[in-house]
Amino acid sequence: MKKSLFVFILSLFYMNAKSQDILDVITKEVCSCANEKKEMLKNAAPKKVQMQLGLCIVSSFSSHEKEIVAKHGNLRETEGAMEKLGRDVGMKMASVCPDVFMLFADIVSEEETEEVGEVPALTIEGKIVEIKQEQFLTIIAKDNSGRSHTFLVLTYFEDSNLLIENELKKNDKVSVEYWEQEFYDPKAKDFRYYKVIQGIKKIQ
Repeated sequence: MKKSLFVFILSLFYMNAKSQDILDVITKEVCSCANEKKEMLKNAAPKKVQMQLGLCIVSSFSSHEKEIVAKHGNLRETEGAMEKLGRDVGMKMASVCPDVFMLFADIVSEEETEEVGEVPALTIEGKIVEIKQEQFLTIIAKDNSGRSHTFLVLTYFEDSNLLIENELKKNDKVSVEYWEQEFYDPKAKDFRYYKVIQGIKKIQ
C-alpha cells in the first residue's frame, strides 16, 4: 500500500515537473532548430528569418501541444496566446542559446531600422503660436483647420538654422515636416507619441 502511494505521488510530481518545464523543452528545441538554420539565414531577408524562426516554434509546439494545452489551455482559441508563447520562448532563448538569439535579434533589428527609415514624413501648414526654449526646443503651431500641434527639435535637419538663429517668430506661416516617435514621459509615467521635426520652411 505504502509503495503504491509512493509511486502515485512520484508520478504526480513527475507530471507537474514536466508541465512546468515544457517551455524550457520548447526553447531548447527552437534553439537547436534555429542553430541549424543560422548559416543559411545570415544573409537572408529579415522577413524570411522571422518566418523560419516561427516555423521552428510551430514545429516544437505541434510536438508538445498536449502538454501545452494541459498547462495553458488551447492557445489556438485564445487571441494573442500564440504570440505570447513566441515572446516567452524568445526571452528564454537569450539565456539558453544567447549566440543564436543575438544573431536573430540583430537581423530583426536591422529590419526595424529599415522600416523606420521608410516611413514618409508627415506635413502640416500653419502658423507658429509659440516657441519654447526648454530642455528641448519646442514649437507650438496651429494648422489651417485651427488644430494645435506641439513639435520637438531633437535632431539636425535642413533649415534648422531658422529656429536656432531665431529667424522664425510668433505668427509666422510655416510648413512643417515631422515624424512621430514614442518616448517615455516621466511626468505621466508612461510612453506617449511626440511629433519630432524633420524640416521646416517659412511660407511667404
